[in-house]
Amino acid sequence: MRPVVVTAILLLVVLMSMSDSEAWDPSEMCRTKYPATPCKNKNLGVGWFHMGNNRCVKAFYNNQHLGHTDAEMTCRKFPNGHLVSIHDDVELNQVICAIHRATPGKAHYWIGGLRTEDSVYLTTLYWWVWTDDSTFNYSYWAGGQPDWAWRSEYCIEMNYWDWGQWNDANCNQAKPYVCAVKV
Repeated sequence: MRPVVVTAILLLVVLMSMSDSEAWDPSEMCRTKYPATPCKNKNLGVGWFHMGNNRCVKAFYNNQHLGHTDAEMTCRKFPNGHLVSIHDDVELNQVICAIHRATPGKAHYWIGGLRTEDSVYLTTLYWWVWTDDSTFNYSYWAGGQPDWAWRSEYCIEMNYWDWGQWNDANCNQAKPYVCAVKV
């Protein structure tokens, strides 16, 4: 029986290392398809990159990690700033690249998604909104998400299982965050 257990453990270790080695790395995509285009608004400082035609985005990793509300308030200190909202695959990839430029490690980052709810006739209805009040018309949830675990997950983090995938998380957790400003 012992050799079977040892063999099973060794097989599990090999499979886990294969899975990690096959994980997607955004380096090539960020270098070729979404190269760094510095934001033209020089008043923002360094590390801001264009996102689409009218926004610039910056991933804040080397700053103090914050809860979702404090991260949103920090982003609002920039003119027309909020935690980033994401509306399509192109914007998702541009945010992935901004995060990858801040740190190549796959940390979990706050983005601007919030769960809101309302009670109607003894039924609780919920939906997701962006902190910048734009339309929540796109999502990239990891498998099984959102799951509203422990009835306490009201905010969206990015890079859950793999680069870019979303998860609902407890808003009080301190994490790096991604800000966007309209330019």
